[in-house]
Amino acid sequence: MTPIFFDTWGWVAIANKNDIHHKDVFEFYKEFLLSRGVPITSDYVLSETFTLLKSRANIDGVIQFGEGLLQAISASKIILENITPPRWREAWELLKRFRDKPRISFCDFSSFVVMRELDIREVLTNDARFEQVGFGFKKLF
Repeated sequence: MTPIFFDTWGWVAIANKNDIHHKDVFEFYKEFLLSRGVPITSDYVLSETFTLLKSRANIDGVIQFGEGLLQAISASKIILENITPPRWREAWELLKRFRDKPRISFCDFSSFVVMRELDIREVLTNDARFEQVGFGFKKLF
């Protein structure tokens, strides 16, 4: 199974039934899990996800979704990569390198670091910036 990094966009589309991409992304997620895929994400991505969901959805639903993710992480059904100090420094270097791309968030730079380190090429996102940096990443939506 090809490893896939799950970005904030993907988690929000999965969790938020009002998201215009929810149906397609949720179906992709179900098929991915049924084929024994294990999503890979980061603590920064989940932080960004919960912050965004809190502004768009009912807090009880956000908590329920978060608890489900935490249970899946504990059961090794989702791999949670932490942004360690060395990864943080590398993301900082990318921020400086791509100073001409102000719309790329620090969270995205940290995701690029994890994806490069783990040799992950595919990302569950609709964010074109993953493809614009020239690291060979392919967005799935």
